Amino acid sequence: MSTKIFYDNMLTTAKLAELSAEHSVETEILLADYDQPVFKIVKSTMEHSITQKYITKNKLVTEGFIRLSVYYQPPEGEKLSVATQRIPFQKQFELPLENADVSFINVYGNCQYINARPQNPTRIDIRGAYMFTVKVCGQSPVKAVSAAKGNAVCCNSREVASFYLSGQNIRQFTIEDELDIDSQQIKIIRIHTCTPTPAVTTYQGKLTSKGEVVADIYYTLSDSREVKKYSHTFLYNQIIDVSEVKENHVAYTDVSVTNVSVSYDADSKKYLAGVTVQLDAVSFAKQEIIAVTDAFSCCFDYRSTEKQVLTDKNIYQVDKTLPFKFTADTGRDSTVCHIIFDISPVRSYYEINKTAVKAKVSANIITLNSQNEYECSEYSEDIMLSWLENCGRNDEILVKLTAGDSSFVQSGDKVQVNVNLYAQGFVIEKEQLTLLESFEEDTDNPCSDDNGNLTVYYAQKGEQVFDIAKQHRAQPQHIMDENELQNDILMADQMIFIPAFEQ
Repeated sequence: MSTKIFYDNMLTTAKLAELSAEHSVETEILLADYDQPVFKIVKSTMEHSITQKYITKNKLVTEGFIRLSVYYQPPEGEKLSVATQRIPFQKQFELPLENADVSFINVYGNCQYINARPQNPTRIDIRGAYMFTVKVCGQSPVKAVSAAKGNAVCCNSREVASFYLSGQNIRQFTIEDELDIDSQQIKIIRIHTCTPTPAVTTYQGKLTSKGEVVADIYYTLSDSREVKKYSHTFLYNQIIDVSEVKENHVAYTDVSVTNVSVSYDADSKKYLAGVTVQLDAVSFAKQEIIAVTDAFSCCFDYRSTEKQVLTDKNIYQVDKTLPFKFTADTGRDSTVCHIIFDISPVRSYYEINKTAVKAKVSANIITLNSQNEYECSEYSEDIMLSWLENCGRNDEILVKLTAGDSSFVQSGDKVQVNVNLYAQGFVIEKEQLTLLESFEEDTDNPCSDDNGNLTVYYAQKGEQVFDIAKQHRAQPQHIMDENELQNDILMADQMIFIPAFEQ
């Protein structure tokens, strides 16, 4: 009888591409008649929002806008002001997709440099560059030998985990609410939002994401330079159609705020706020297949080859809050007015016996000095995500770090800053296995070993029965029966009787 090989298919997730591209920014801001004129530029920032991302042929297309903010000081004696502009963009990336199906796309970005100059009191000229980084992961099919049948073939098999993409979808919605701000005359300086990880449940093609968006609104009153903060929480409970998702699937929702608006309603005499939220939902189903790791023939010469395979051992969600504090110099006779945080994309690299995962946190501290001029100083520090040090060198770490609630206390020429950092995302744990790729018995060439007699073998603790059987061309189950073994891995040094092979 000729050898028969049976196969099964599984999917393995891998990073298909990690690409970066710089986006040039050249624009101007013309101040409205009701805006204060420019006396001095204090700080300029850029941040992005993605509204669409899709793949056409071998190109990844991302669309959205860059929010440009220029913090400036009006003529002497005036308070801090800001001018903003939304710059739409479309960025394309060439992808080496080949035979893989794309599972998810992560887009990161940070400001490379920005130069804002007032051309006159009502016109600001801006030149800068914004760096986009995209990470694309996909699933590739892997063929695994599930069984080998022949005249005297023995196989060593194991269960191998495999995750496949069971569904994904995007949902965008707007939440509106009233704000409890007493004053009717405020000047909004900045609106910062953070999105704690939502609770996600799945059931028969539906994914429910329940969470909140916290908006910190920084503003000044008409009679004060002080920058005040008003926090408001927007609650949401959204149902997303995700095909084939079931209750036991691994599901994750990435939350991003694409727009925030605040307006005053003269009829109700209330401030109205709206946030536009985008949920990127993805779900994975786990399946296990039987894969042959090794095989041999008890009676005949044979030929076999092996291959190295990276499998998805596990997928788990990351949801950590990292309290971070630091002390910085403010300068003599300076008062801290406002702090703006900027966090770089999370980077990971493998060191000796551990994985280093870090991001750079920058705090831009705006102060008012004794000459009534606003200044900005920067404090930067690398943050290590130490609980991810045990990740393997092949694990895919898809985590973002964002700034949440913050506060500061000034004492003399020092300021102590406290901020909560949110680490959100998921990790795909990989396992490298050696699997059988091909096997063939040569029935015309019986093996020369003499298997006609009972053999005694002195085994050591930790040896596998299959390896002993392969060495002596015996059937593993016969060895276990002969020696009354309950486990295929020896728990202690012992003498093993190896019976002759019987066809």
